[in-house]
Amino acid sequence: MADNSGPRPLELKTLTAALEAAGQPWEMAYTSITALEESERVIRLGVPPRPELQETAAADAAAAIAAKAENIGAPAAFDVRKVGGVSYDSPVKDQGGCGSCVAFGTAGATEVVFRYTRRTTMPVDLSEAQLFYIYARSEGRNCGNGWWPERALTHAKATGVTFENYYPYTAGDQDGNTKINADWPNQLVKVTDWATISGNALQMKQDISTYGAVTACFNVFQDFFSYRTGVYKHVAGNLAGGHCVVLIGYDDAQQCWIARNSWGAGWGDSGYFRIGYGECGIESYQTCAVRGVALTAWLPNQLVTALWSNESDANLWVHGAQRGWLHLDSGSPVTSHAMASELAAAKALGRQVGLYENNGSVTQIYAW
Repeated sequence: MADNSGPRPLELKTLTAALEAAGQPWEMAYTSITALEESERVIRLGVPPRPELQETAAADAAAAIAAKAENIGAPAAFDVRKVGGVSYDSPVKDQGGCGSCVAFGTAGATEVVFRYTRRTTMPVDLSEAQLFYIYARSEGRNCGNGWWPERALTHAKATGVTFENYYPYTAGDQDGNTKINADWPNQLVKVTDWATISGNALQMKQDISTYGAVTACFNVFQDFFSYRTGVYKHVAGNLAGGHCVVLIGYDDAQQCWIARNSWGAGWGDSGYFRIGYGECGIESYQTCAVRGVALTAWLPNQLVTALWSNESDANLWVHGAQRGWLHLDSGSPVTSHAMASELAAAKALGRQVGLYENNGSVTQIYAW
C-alpha cells in the first residue's frame, strides 16, 4: 500500500496547463530535481517559509519595476558573468539532500564579491561545510531546519570561512569540528563589511552592480522544481518552503533578477534562473549584501608581471598575473626589499612564485 503521508507532488500535466493559461512566461522541463521524491525536493530548501509575503507580491513588483537602476547611475541590466567579456562568477554547486542553501548562497556571494571587486578571475572556493556544519550547527541548525544569511555573515565577519579543500562539502549532518583541517585559520576569507537590504530593490541593484552579487531568500512553490528557462513566475502548486540563492544580476527591461542556484547544473538553465520582480518575496524575504572581503592565504603559481616602489622604504608593490597589485609588507623594510629582489629575479626569468597574502599585503614569499 502506498504511503500517502508525505507532501503530494505537483502533477506535470497540471503545471503544463497552468503555464499555457498564463501565456507561457517560462519553460518547464523534467529536471534533476523533478526526478526526486517530493520529500527529497523539500529537504533542499533551507529557510522557513514566509507565506505572508504573497500578500504584498503586487506591491513589491511595482516597487522593483519603479526602482530603475539608471536612476542611481547603475546599468539598466547587469550580469556578473558578462562584464566586458569576462565572467567573475564562481561555479554552480550542488547542496545535495540537505537544507544548507544559506551556506551556499552566502559563500557564493562572497566568492563573487572577492573576484568582481578586484577584477580577478583567480579561483576562490569557500567551504560551505564549515559555514553549515560548524557555525550553523553551533546554533542548533541542521539539514532539516536550515539557517539564515544574517547569521552566516555574522560568523563570516567575526571568524572567517576557510576553503573547500580544507573542509570539502558532503550532504548530511555531521560534526565539522572533527573534519576541518587544523590549519584553517591560516587559509581563509573574512567578510569585512555587509548589510541587510531586504525590501529595497534599488539598493539591491546598486549592490549587485557595485560588488557583483547579493544573497537573497524567497518562497519556493512546487512549480519552481520543474523550471528550465525564462522569467519564473509562480503559476501552480503549493508553497514548499524557503530557499536562499545568489543574485548575480538583474534586467530592468525583462523586469527580473538573475540568480545562481545550488541544485547542480542539471536543474534550470544550467544551474541558473531568472525570477520576476516581486515574485515569491525575492526582495523582501531576507537579502544581504557583502561589501568587503579580506583574504589570508597562500597564492601559489603567481606570475610576477610588475613591481613598483618609490623613495619610501615601505612603498613596495608586486603585481601577480591572477591576483593583481599587492603591498609587500614583511614587517621589516630590509626583508621586504629582499623579497622584492627575489620577485624581480623571478619576473626576469618568467618563473612563478608563491605569495602569502594577508588582507592585501604580502608577508611571505617562496621563489625557486
